Amino acid sequence: MSDQDRVNRRDFIATTAGTAGALAAGGSIATTASAQGPASTPPPGFKDQAPFAAYWEKQLSDIVKVDLTKDAPELADEAVKERHRIYSHLLMKLIHRFWNGNKFGPFGDYPGRKAQKETEGRYKGDMVANPEGSRVSWDRYLGHNIACVAVDGNGEIIDFEFNHNDLFRATSEHAESRMVRRLFGLANVADSWKTGNPIADKSRPALLNEVTLYTSLESCAQCSGVMSLAGVKQIVYLQNDFTAYQIGNIMYNLANRTGANRQFPGAPIPVAGSEIGLPQFQVLNEANLKFAEKMKEAEQEKDEKRMFFVSTDKSVKNFAPSITSFLCTDVAYDIFKEGGEILDTMQLAFPERRFPNQVDGRNHAEILTNAQCLKEAQNFFRYADMEGYRGSPHKL
Repeated sequence: MSDQDRVNRRDFIATTAGTAGALAAGGSIATTASAQGPASTPPPGFKDQAPFAAYWEKQLSDIVKVDLTKDAPELADEAVKERHRIYSHLLMKLIHRFWNGNKFGPFGDYPGRKAQKETEGRYKGDMVANPEGSRVSWDRYLGHNIACVAVDGNGEIIDFEFNHNDLFRATSEHAESRMVRRLFGLANVADSWKTGNPIADKSRPALLNEVTLYTSLESCAQCSGVMSLAGVKQIVYLQNDFTAYQIGNIMYNLANRTGANRQFPGAPIPVAGSEIGLPQFQVLNEANLKFAEKMKEAEQEKDEKRMFFVSTDKSVKNFAPSITSFLCTDVAYDIFKEGGEILDTMQLAFPERRFPNQVDGRNHAEILTNAQCLKEAQNFFRYADMEGYRGSPHKL
């Protein structure tokens, strides 16, 4: 989300809240359902949608709660958590490799990015030690260090993508949306990544129902909707986006999958990093909240030494506490660096385990063991590192 979007949404919420308060004071809005008696039934048409009707009378706290013991029972298995952590650490390593915190360009002053300075007044693009040959540094990219990795049902890596909002001067080029478009572009390619068997008379999204997306940031409404239409199986996210209002959880509960084994499009199962034992999940959340508070205090005190960014001519001064600003800072950089380095030294407790353990209509041997998943992740990083591009290693 852009800083401007954040301001607009904040103003909208404040305005709406004020209007609602005024109406309430004047007695112009309806009383609560509990005061009226039994709650009304959903409107015609909506009442026929089972998930919607089931949550009609429930509180928001119920709507955002996803019961993973029912919807993802495999997470009780430590070997499965280990498998998810492998790809999560790969994602962190990829983000660290392609790190660029130049949200407002490489020039000016970013007080929270002192370790990322290249020369006085200029900041690094890609954080590559020796940018030469195919290992290039790109200054065109403007810092949104948000990315995702797609993994198929066998454990093989399909692709990775970065948020490219600023690069394309758009607000919809989020990593997950770009990834889903990429998956559709690859859907008819006979490659080792292809998941599931073609289902007669079914749409192409049915081929993607075993894909797991690992994303560095909890998905927004757009990306949750795109993944729902694509039928992505599940999303594992490494950090909360507190401005997304757990929309992925809400959509999962209200737009559930249908059909045998729930193979047809519906919202992906949302899995927080805390559910797979990823320590960086809580570290990132706490650091983000601390950054936001720091920016608010700096703005109140008009302290330019603590702001996020100030242009060389002092005409632009930015105190925005947005998460995209936090994900440019030295603090965030260090967290991703530490998380990425784990991929190189990871000691597996369940190297020979495969998941799922029972497979219908597919050779069990095709499913990678955790040890093979780790090797796959390490090899993929080396490949992406040498290619030097943010996403889409497939040359198609």
